[in-house]
Amino acid sequence: MDQVISQDYLQWLRNEFENSPYWKHMGISFKKLESGKVIIHMPVKNQLMNSNNVIHGGAITSLLDSVIGATIRSSKKVRLATITLTTNFIKPVSEGTIYATANLLNSGNRIQFVEAKVLNENNEILGTAQGTFYLFKLE
Repeated sequence: MDQVISQDYLQWLRNEFENSPYWKHMGISFKKLESGKVIIHMPVKNQLMNSNNVIHGGAITSLLDSVIGATIRSSKKVRLATITLTTNFIKPVSEGTIYATANLLNSGNRIQFVEAKVLNENNEILGTAQGTFYLFKLE
């Protein structure tokens, strides 16, 4: 399922993600967008804090799920659905900007396995995820 990914497609994908209401709400944007190589980032803001004054685990999970989706779609012209996403929370964060990257693992025609991580500005791992995703071909 190797596909040639054009710069036009990547620009369309950037707009598709960065103009989505959810990404705007969360403050997520691309730092890097190349075929199969994506870095996204999100500011740690008050609206994302839990009662312990650290970013909520749901925000971390959203960032992990988002980077996985963007990474898959940057390498294949597909839509996708999350089948499973196991998240590990390693270190809390209460300020700054957080970054996420994903690594595509065993790839099939319909199922994609992925691992991802969230880092702080000091390159310390805040959380990781492993997931399985169902791929829908674009018509």
